[in-house]
Amino acid sequence: MERKDVLIVGGGISGTTVALELAQLGTPTTLIEKNPSLGGLSASFCCKASESCNKCFACVVDKKISEIKQRKNISIHIQTKLVDAKRDAGEYRLTLKNGRDRIDLQVSAVVIAAGVDPYEASQKVEYGYGRFKNVITAKDLDEMLRYQGRLFRPSDGQLPKTVAFFQCVGSRDESIGNLYCSQVCCAYALRLIKAIRYQYPELKATFLYMDIQPAGASFQHFLNSCREDSGIRLIRSLPSKVYHSPPSDLLRVRFIDPQKEEVVEESFDLIVLSVGMVLRKDAKTLAKIFGLSFTEDGFIASPPSRTGLFVTGACSAPMDIDRSIIHAKSTAFQVHQYLKERS
Repeated sequence: MERKDVLIVGGGISGTTVALELAQLGTPTTLIEKNPSLGGLSASFCCKASESCNKCFACVVDKKISEIKQRKNISIHIQTKLVDAKRDAGEYRLTLKNGRDRIDLQVSAVVIAAGVDPYEASQKVEYGYGRFKNVITAKDLDEMLRYQGRLFRPSDGQLPKTVAFFQCVGSRDESIGNLYCSQVCCAYALRLIKAIRYQYPELKATFLYMDIQPAGASFQHFLNSCREDSGIRLIRSLPSKVYHSPPSDLLRVRFIDPQKEEVVEESFDLIVLSVGMVLRKDAKTLAKIFGLSFTEDGFIASPPSRTGLFVTGACSAPMDIDRSIIHAKSTAFQVHQYLKERS
């Protein structure tokens, strides 16, 4: 049976940060990731710089993935899952699976960094995602910019002239049982808007929101720059439904205009849904293996540290890249302290 000090489950930004922090402290770790590559959800994010850096932290993810591969005291297993865990005399005996291969591992501590998934936008049927080609998610837009390097309408490949961003899709929504705020969507969408407006100054963007959540010390300055941009409209109103006009492929949207205090209808070339975050399905399996409970909002609750089991990053509560890194560094310190007390 292989022996390491710590197993980290999940190779996203939180898991890689914990691994790097522990490596700097001289703690050997094993990091497992079920997907073929490290980085998790944030690895697909594009840089959202416009005339200056907008602190989206996408570049930090790439740097950490590069750095972790240089570390000799971090054992990395991709396409690997944890399938069983038993605790005996303060040690965890674990079974990992990589295809048909089985790895037996003994560790003193386990860190769960299982991450999150975007809310499945097709469940909000009134917005037409999956039915109307020109309704996409913010993640779709992010990947479009990162991998294809340009903005276009999926229906015809043309540059849209008008784009509407809908906030709180899958969050703060009593009808689907997700009452929590995902914390990241407002800043994420506004950074995307600034990035595409910088690349396409003629494009007009409309940001439809419930309220705007702050995101860091410099966010208010960034938000003010969005308000001062004549090509960006921020309207405090959430749309009720999206209608498709087949001849033009335009999308008609009805919402309450807060200034006119009446329902208005506008057409857009492209609609971007800012979807919230939900706990990954396989994270629930992990929670069951370790006997972990869940928070009121459906994320994994942190157990007492004396168990040698730690939960970090967005699987414990909604958070962006920056906050995930801070949380992961704090977790690494707790793990280090726990190991010191045992030695």
